[in-house]
This record gives sequence, C-alpha cells and structure tokens, in this order.
Amino acid sequence: MCTDILLFSCKPVPPLTKLQFLHKKTALDCCYSKANTHRTLMEKQRKWPKPIRRSMKVCAFGIGEGDSITGNFLPSVFTVAVAVANRVLYKLALVPMKKYPFFLAQVTSFGYVVIYFSILCIRYHAGVVTKDMLLLPKSNFMAIGLLDSLGLALGMAAGAMLPGPAIPVLSQTFLVWQLFFSTLILGRKYSPKQIIGCILVAAGVAVAVTSGQNEGQLLHKVEFIWPCVMMVSAACHSGASILKEYVFIDSARRLKGKSLDLFVVNSFSSGFQALFAFLLLPFFSSFKGISFLELPTYLRSGVACFINVGSRISGISSSYSVKFPRCIL
Repeated sequence: MCTDILLFSCKPVPPLTKLQFLHKKTALDCCYSKANTHRTLMEKQRKWPKPIRRSMKVCAFGIGEGDSITGNFLPSVFTVAVAVANRVLYKLALVPMKKYPFFLAQVTSFGYVVIYFSILCIRYHAGVVTKDMLLLPKSNFMAIGLLDSLGLALGMAAGAMLPGPAIPVLSQTFLVWQLFFSTLILGRKYSPKQIIGCILVAAGVAVAVTSGQNEGQLLHKVEFIWPCVMMVSAACHSGASILKEYVFIDSARRLKGKSLDLFVVNSFSSGFQALFAFLLLPFFSSFKGISFLELPTYLRSGVACFINVGSRISGISSSYSVKFPRCIL
C-alpha cells in the first residue's frame, strides 16, 4: 500500500528539450576529445628518450598556469648576475685594501648584522616570525657564526694574495666539502655518479694548484700557502651551510611541523659571526706581524684606506708599513 502511494506520488522526470540535449552532447564530446588527446599524448611521450621526458616534467612542474617563462627566467638571471658581481667586487675591494683584509672582514660582518636584523624586525612585526622561532637554542647559530667568521677572514686574507681567476677555481672545493660534511652531519648517501663528479672537481683544483709557479701558470708568483688557505675557507663556509640545513631539519621537530623563517637563521648566525670576527681579530692579525697593542693603529689605518684617505701606518714594523693606495670603493 505504501509502495503504491510512493509510486503514484512521484512526479515523472520531464524529457530533455532539444537544446538541452545538444548542450549535454557537446559537453560529453568535449570531455571525450580531451581524454582521447591526453591518452594519445601520453602514448607518444612514452616513446621519447628519458632525458626529454625529464625535461618536460621539469617544465610542467616549474611553470604553472599562472606563471610565465619571463617570470621565472628574469629572477634567475638577476640572481646569477648579482652572484657574479659579488665575486668581482670581492676581488676589486681587496686590491686597494690588500693590507687590510681582516678590517674588511669586520666591516662585512657588521654589515650583515645591520641588514639581516632590520629585515628580521620587520618580519617579526608583520607576524611572519614567531616568538617560538626566536627562542630556539642558539648553540647551532654560534657554531655557524664561528665557521662563517673563520671562512670570511681566511677567504679575504687569501683573496688579497691570489689572482682573480684563481679564486672561483679554488672555491669549487666547496662542493667536495659539502659532500663530506653532509655525509658526516646529516648522514646522507650519494650515488657513484655524484661522487665521481666531485672527484673530477677535486682533480681539477689539484691540477690548478700543483701546476707550478712558472710564468704563464694560474698561480704564478703565488706562495703555496694561499691556495690552501682559500680551500680551508671554502671548507668553513661549507660546514656552516650544512649546519644551517641541520638547523632547518631540527627546527621542524621543535616547532611541530612549522617551517623556520630564513631570516631567523641568517640574523643570529651573522650576529655570532660578527662577534667571533671581532674576538679573533688579534689572532688573525698576528699572522700579519701586527701585535695586540698595534691593533688600534691597524683599524684606524684601515678606516682611512676604506674612506679613501692616503696615510702611512705609524707604530707598525717597517716590513708592514706601506703607503696606502687610492681606495676605490
């Protein structure tokens, strides 16, 4: 009885009009055409070589519907241009300040502190950086700052004595050191191809260093100690970068899955870098024959050279006393 009532109470579905039928047919045909086209394209792609398929995959994930080639290409070119300019200006700054690499390291370190902490303050007030991020243990940042300060001071001391083209060549040991430290600290494993690539890099650097000091060679009239100092500098920077990666991995656990802001790491690391660069200044300057009592004179003379004022160092041994060149900074 109830079934009969329900059956007779249900309204019959009205038939589709001709226009509605055409609309549905067109939509179904369009979906079928897209699926068929996608299937055909996938079948064709399976026949392509693996390198082409990988490059297509990179393009597909790298450029979305809202992106453009120009939007990704221009920032990449700008980044590369700034990196190259940084290396060129690095050497240009060391040419007039050849006698003051440790003073330049001080200026660079404190410059990092001002810039990074200014950005960190802005991001904290904007709510991007939280209090939990600022309360993370500072021991890792201290180790990063120590390594960066050693790398910066040693790199500038060696860069002042090396020819310009030798600096990027010797800096390639950064890759080799990264493999070593990432295996040691992060426990990573690398494929034979990656290891062979690093061995080739190390072999190229070894050829450049051991090519001799004859005329026409890369390290002509350069003492053997300075290429070694530059490679130690690369090792320090590499160790610092691996420790930064460890900090990000460790902070994900401490912050319960939240990602640590980049400027928290850079700000505190640069703060400890400036501190250690200042504390280690007497140790580094002793290699240049400058005693602790002569440091104020050394720093005052470094300031004079930095702001392009010609003078002569007073109170420092005659072997170190030089006439300042005209500083172009």
